[in-house]
Amino acid sequence: MYVSQSKKQDPPAGNADDTTQVLADLQRDLEEAQQEAERLKELAGRSQADLQNARSRMEKEARDMRAFALEGIVLKLLPTVDNFRRAFAHLPEDLQGNDWVRGLQATEQAFLKQLSDVGLTHIECLGQPVNAEQHEVLQVGQGEKDVVTDVFEEGYLLGGKVLRPAKVRSGDGTQAATV
Repeated sequence: MYVSQSKKQDPPAGNADDTTQVLADLQRDLEEAQQEAERLKELAGRSQADLQNARSRMEKEARDMRAFALEGIVLKLLPTVDNFRRAFAHLPEDLQGNDWVRGLQATEQAFLKQLSDVGLTHIECLGQPVNAEQHEVLQVGQGEKDVVTDVFEEGYLLGGKVLRPAKVRSGDGTQAATV
């Protein structure tokens, strides 16, 4: 029980005015203590909410930092993917069945699988309508208007976000002459 600091002794017995005053002082002290308790309760609630918000913000910042780091690493690896694709696209016919080349192809597939496992996906382009977010049109030539007719450099998404747009040629609406 809270006791007023201003009253150190009980009032003399039998004095009604003193007893009434002590009770009034105790009632006032009780109300002040209840108000202080309510203020501290509100403060604790706000502090807990602030802590939860800070925790959420730190988790989001950590996620964003990991995503940014992953994005940077994958961007640095994309030229290796491009080099593998170019090398196998220009593989001489006499090396097509070579065991060493098949080993390199298996290495490329394992590498692409690992990149896929972290969220890298290839942007399908040929025959697709030009999408300004996913395609960088370098040339316009014969073909169906605003449809990708050739791919110069593959494009990729990382976790659904465009990591590198595909470099493409699109049609201008004219058709190639038939022979």
